[in-house]
Amino acid sequence: MTRRRTSAGTVTAQFGAVVWSLLAAVPFALIVLLAFKSNSDIFTNPLGVIGAHWRPENFAEAWSGPPGGQGFAIYLLNSAIVTTIAIVGCLLFGAFIAYFATLASRRLRTFVIRAFLAGTTLPLIMLLIPYYTALNSLNLLSQPWAMGSIYVAICLPTSVLILHSFYLGFPGELREAASLDGLGIIRTFTTIVLPLSKGPLVAVGMVNGFFVWGETQLAIVLLQTPESRTIPVGLLDFKGQFSANTGAIFAGLTMATVPLIIVYLIFNRSIAKGVALGGVFR
Repeated sequence: MTRRRTSAGTVTAQFGAVVWSLLAAVPFALIVLLAFKSNSDIFTNPLGVIGAHWRPENFAEAWSGPPGGQGFAIYLLNSAIVTTIAIVGCLLFGAFIAYFATLASRRLRTFVIRAFLAGTTLPLIMLLIPYYTALNSLNLLSQPWAMGSIYVAICLPTSVLILHSFYLGFPGELREAASLDGLGIIRTFTTIVLPLSKGPLVAVGMVNGFFVWGETQLAIVLLQTPESRTIPVGLLDFKGQFSANTGAIFAGLTMATVPLIIVYLIFNRSIAKGVALGGVFR
């Protein structure tokens, strides 16, 4: 009886995993399919394969960039700069705040966590005017590194909340052993806590990185010059007032998704180990 229940539970879990994988893979497969089609086929026969008018030139047009814009390589470089700054800043500040919040008094820790929790409820549209005013007054509009700094502030609340739940279960014995070895609080954090936080840090970095890589609501306003635009904003130049190169847009989306897939394939094991490690700590 137990074996049957276990077998049924395993089959159900595997079926759910397959369904979830399909839901994640099908949209990307459709984007790739449409990236090879002409504009007319995209609207008249989007799912057709036989008899379709294939246009692999869409990728060359996407790489060259829209008329009056920059090439895809410039957009890719800007996206990499913005995303790298955002991830590094979120991990450094997020881990520091989340860890030391667990060492504070209960009242102070509750205040800090509630403050960051309130920060996650603010919609981006409410932050648009303050950020625009601040960057404009500092002459930092259309600066990818400044845009990355703004994403640090936006993603920091989520990073703190996720890492805080992990550090709540961090073994106090390790801190006591480090203290006996003569390590201070800061050195304990840098030499012991951070190396053991690899899994959660990778997970938080990927969550924030995926958001920053595809964000357009702020970037379209704060990155105004063509040479400063990230991939999502740059691809919008393929769509004009009266016409749009839809095939090139889908080709650009396909090329923009490839780095995300590569990063996930590299770090997915670290995420699994981090989740398991977190379970042991709790």
